[in-house]
Amino acid sequence: MRHLFGIPRQVIAVEWGDGEVRLSLPARGGRMTATFPLTAPPEEQGFEVSRQLQELMKRGTLSAPFCVVLPSHTCTFKLLKLPASNGEAKEQIWRTEAANQLGLPLTEIELAFYEQPEGVLAVAVRKSFLHTYLSPFVQLDLPIRWIVPSIIGLWLSVQKPPSGSWGILELKGNRERVTGATIALGADDRLRLVHAIALNGNNGEWLVGELQRTLALYHRTFGEPVTQLFLVGNRGWLEAENIGILPPMDELPLSADGNTVGERVLSAIANAIIANPSIPSFPPPEREPALVWRRVEEWLVGALTVLAIIGLIAGFVFSTRVSILREEVKAEQNLLTQQRRQLNQLTTSDFGAKVQSLEQIWSVASNPRNDPLELLYWISKALPTSVWVTELAFLRDGQVILRGSALSHSAVTDAVRALSELEIDKGKPLFHEVLTNYANARTVADRTLIEFQITAWLRERTTQRQRQVLRP
Repeated sequence: MRHLFGIPRQVIAVEWGDGEVRLSLPARGGRMTATFPLTAPPEEQGFEVSRQLQELMKRGTLSAPFCVVLPSHTCTFKLLKLPASNGEAKEQIWRTEAANQLGLPLTEIELAFYEQPEGVLAVAVRKSFLHTYLSPFVQLDLPIRWIVPSIIGLWLSVQKPPSGSWGILELKGNRERVTGATIALGADDRLRLVHAIALNGNNGEWLVGELQRTLALYHRTFGEPVTQLFLVGNRGWLEAENIGILPPMDELPLSADGNTVGERVLSAIANAIIANPSIPSFPPPEREPALVWRRVEEWLVGALTVLAIIGLIAGFVFSTRVSILREEVKAEQNLLTQQRRQLNQLTTSDFGAKVQSLEQIWSVASNPRNDPLELLYWISKALPTSVWVTELAFLRDGQVILRGSALSHSAVTDAVRALSELEIDKGKPLFHEVLTNYANARTVADRTLIEFQITAWLRERTTQRQRQVLRP
């Protein structure tokens, strides 16, 4: 998400140099910071930074607007005391005056301006350095929106500046040595004087002398001594020097996420940009037409590749489906030809035989004597209530065997008579013959029951009596 109503919701801050590349990325509940060492020679470190950023791009973590933080000691600062002016010509006047006072041609520098009550603070950086510094980001076409010197970002990150004249001393370098220093001086929230110092191999004693001369210049110019300094960087590098001649010096409180001072500086600058999007910035680089066309070509190549793959898959599926449909149509045509051939071979007598066969099948299927459930219904309807059937067997030769219990022998006789007289199908008897196989008395719980077996034939009996299913 870029920004809402001009206020950025997420900002990525990045800085590289002195053998390291540092990042501060937006994350849930705060910020995520990282420092990557650069092992390549100084002239090849830009390519290594580009590779590191490309790896992060593949993870999808570099989608927010970028703030590229410049080392302050690579910039030149000058307070221009100009009369108030408005309109489009204001910036052109600033640029002309800055070029005159800095003694640098406009064709070789980029300028940024920071309006203050005492005048306009002009910040200049050489285009050759800026081009080299931004090349890893431009090559990857990253969304650069701000290019800010670190000392300006640090000054704006101080939420409650002390009263009176105070300043920030920023020491730049790595764990082994300091390569540059920048001191920013002002009163309350007004920034009056910024002095960038490149050490160029000089020691800490020389740096302390430069700082002392800058403080004296501020006192003479504005008539106020600096009463408090805040340090950002390796304090131990100055501890061995005579820093007692400088104003009281404390570490700048950076209430921002980060494991090292450099990472906390980036997070503080990112938070300051979110709070103040109109922070002084060098103009972001315009996207080169070659990069734009390269992105368009990459997108077109990717889109055409996807379309080609989809077309191949669709063609394969379509050809497979057509082959399957052809086989199905061919099988249906063969079946239709075969049925037509069989139909042509049929004669009138064949139709009569088939109709007669179907009638026979239907007569057998519709005969209730062939349905065990239908037989059970009629048998249960005909038997007296004093007879209980516990087992019914329906045999293929037409035998229906009933086993069960009755209250008396007369009940068994009544059951045999009822089955013999049972009629269905317009007065036709259901059974051709009914007989009792056995009827034996048995006492159960002081009560005498008659266990019986009755066999009935649905059609005329064709088997001998010894083939009947009996229970002794």
